[in-house]
Amino acid sequence: MKFTKKIAFASASLALTLATPAALLTQNVAFAKTTTVKQATKVKVTKKTTPFYHKDGSKFTKKKPYVYGGWKSTVAYKNTSYNVVKTVTIKGAKYYYIGNDAYLKASDVKVTATKTVKSSSTSSAKKASTSSSKSSSKKTSSTSSSTSSSSSSKKTVTQIQVTKKTTPFYHKDGSKFTKKSPYVYQGWKSTVAYKGTKYKVSKTITIKGSKYYYIGNSAYLKASAVKVIASK
Repeated sequence: MKFTKKIAFASASLALTLATPAALLTQNVAFAKTTTVKQATKVKVTKKTTPFYHKDGSKFTKKKPYVYGGWKSTVAYKNTSYNVVKTVTIKGAKYYYIGNDAYLKASDVKVTATKTVKSSSTSSAKKASTSSSKSSSKKTSSTSSSTSSSSSSKKTVTQIQVTKKTTPFYHKDGSKFTKKSPYVYQGWKSTVAYKGTKYKVSKTITIKGSKYYYIGNSAYLKASAVKVIASK
């Protein structure tokens, strides 16, 4: 009987010994869940006129109208289409950013084109870990903080000015706008931008090895034909 008890005790001790590493290897791990959402890429004005808005929700005024090239206005007109850079919320209302610091209220337009993009969310679960994970997480934290500090030091171009007498408007494939199919903005049509004209920049991209600035409404200007006058 004593011998049986000893065997039972030894078996229990062995089970505890084998279970201990698994018990120690517990930490939280995040798992990403990917979903798809639709984003507006183009809108059309549905009202007779609708104001252009600033990012704070205030309207452009006659003294300080919305300016694009040689065209000035405080409002957009019915049936005019605009490419959407992004969708934002201002004071609880949805707006579409159309470039050049101008926004249109979602209630004044209808979406005519969208694109599907992936969106990921994370949930935490428990997984094994050892004491070495502490040093590992410190290294990761250090690396990510140095990466974020280096990326934060990069400036983003927000405004440019044409330096040449004239410079073409380009499509995203690097081709130029033509007389048969010129760049059209409201009632203004042109194949080129003129010297001294300022444009707000939505993003900087590379086309066929050259740098371009996207100025909204499917138009790009070549970096070599302009100078940067504002950045953030």
